Amino acid sequence: MRKAADIKATSLDHAIALTKQYAKANRMPSKVMADLMGVELKTYYRWLLENSIPLNRIAQFEALAGCHYVSEYLCIMGGNRVVINIPRGRKGSARNMAAVNTQAADALAKLAKWYEDGSGVDETIEALSNLLAVLAYQRENLKLAQTPELCFGGQDEDDE
Repeated sequence: MRKAADIKATSLDHAIALTKQYAKANRMPSKVMADLMGVELKTYYRWLLENSIPLNRIAQFEALAGCHYVSEYLCIMGGNRVVINIPRGRKGSARNMAAVNTQAADALAKLAKWYEDGSGVDETIEALSNLLAVLAYQRENLKLAQTPELCFGGQDEDDE
């Protein structure tokens, strides 16, 4: 089963649907979300249905839902950006490095297959993009390792 952080939105519709599903799964149904956002339920539903959430409400929508599918999608929708979670500067483990190595091997195998016969373009692009994000994360983690941040109830890198 894929973790929520591993799921990437493929369109704005998909990002909004994922956010709504995530909120509902975390006991934040539409009625509660609308109340906390200070709008009528019909307005909230219209925003979701028409993909017309006001830009100044996206941060609130995601903060209440507890995920960032919409803002991440908006960052990468042009296809030439990588979004990473900012690490806290924690010391890595052999398990983390093994996961990075496995992901790199998988991405390079898909790239070699594409060079060989041109197959799997979408899967190769996704694997390479994910590898770039993981490597960028590790780079930032290394930079922050001298002054690690404290973890106050948030996710830790072990989830990466």
